[in-house]
Amino acid sequence: MAKNYRENFDYAEAIANTQDSGERQQLLAERQNKIDAEGLTGKVASNDAVATWNGNYRPYSVSNQSSGGSSGSAVSQLYEAAEKARLQRLEAARARIQQQLQNNLASIETDYTTGMTQTDINARQSVISNEEKLAALGLNMGARGAAATSGAAETSRIAIDNQYRSDLNALGQARLAARAAAQNSAYAQEAALESDYFSATENAALQQAQSALTQFNADRDYSLSVAGLTGFLNGTPTLAYRDYASGLTSQAQTQAYEQAFNRWKTSGYVQSGDAAILGVPAGTPTADVSYKNASLALQQWKAGYWY
Repeated sequence: MAKNYRENFDYAEAIANTQDSGERQQLLAERQNKIDAEGLTGKVASNDAVATWNGNYRPYSVSNQSSGGSSGSAVSQLYEAAEKARLQRLEAARARIQQQLQNNLASIETDYTTGMTQTDINARQSVISNEEKLAALGLNMGARGAAATSGAAETSRIAIDNQYRSDLNALGQARLAARAAAQNSAYAQEAALESDYFSATENAALQQAQSALTQFNADRDYSLSVAGLTGFLNGTPTLAYRDYASGLTSQAQTQAYEQAFNRWKTSGYVQSGDAAILGVPAGTPTADVSYKNASLALQQWKAGYWY
């Protein structure tokens, strides 16, 4: 596969020494291909820096406006780390809440079982106590699985049974209420945790956006200041630089025209090498009207560019 860059070629030097926008962009593209292909990132000046090079002005490092630069990446990594830490704390708190809920539910079940056992004991003790009371009165409750032998015995049995059922119902209601309270408490704690988490995430996102905007503005201001020094913004010549370069070109053209005109004046005719510069045929004498026109054009150019 053909390489889309030149080996053993000093791209940075060529970029610094070219004033052509198209050539500069092509050189920058080839240099980036070389950096990517040969793993030179971080080992040589970035294209963002080299794009500002002009002649002997060659800053090694500038802020990267397009990607946020290494500083922007570092800031982004800090926010990501903070977000990861917040999420870990949220999950850890959730786990603690769930563990506490399971402990509370287990404790409720233990209390319920203990209460059931005690209710059974209380019921048996009531039966024995009533039997003793009835016996003292000369009454007999009869066999526990058979019909009562008297109205007092029947009434006593009904009272004991009603109390037993009432105690069981109270235990069941207390158990359900305790479980519901434990679960509601856990849900409330988790809701508060999630609210705090999402609030912190939202604030962090807003801070990150503000930081990115601040960095963008700083990058822009820096790039503009560098462009003012180098004449190039991201490898493209600024309008001021183009005007400056145009002025230099016009001055050089005027100087070349003046030198050719002086040779025409000295020799008395246009030399072959000066014909294209003066715009008249080679051999034209100073007596020709074109000499007067050339002299007038030279004075106009000098007045426009030199004074």
